[in-house]
Amino acid sequence: MIYETVYDPGNGIPERIAEARASRERLRADREAGLYDSPDDAAWFRERYAALGRELAALEAEPQRAPGMVRRPTGETVADRWFGAPDVQARKEILIDFGVRVTLFPANAPVRWVPGFMYGPERNPTAVL
Repeated sequence: MIYETVYDPGNGIPERIAEARASRERLRADREAGLYDSPDDAAWFRERYAALGRELAALEAEPQRAPGMVRRPTGETVADRWFGAPDVQARKEILIDFGVRVTLFPANAPVRWVPGFMYGPERNPTAVL
């Protein structure tokens, strides 16, 4: 399976909670300042304040997902990408992306080795290269 690393903006719950609390504080300050003195305004204030309280309770019950980089599956496998490649160059790029290194030697080469890698019976198969 091939994964991609992408930016996840999160679900914005902390920002929405802060906005709802700020709205309630503004309504409360306006009420204390005497802007809602008539009976109609008082009823509207109670309805709006209660709605903000319900919204705030619902937001606080939701799980918060912080923004950040995440790895997610693309739904594609290496085989899909390999067999879907249009040409040899695209396949070479797939190998490069996954860090595959291929060293070819002629059949009559007297020495077949790459500096830095141990070959043969002396090689410890459990050693990390």
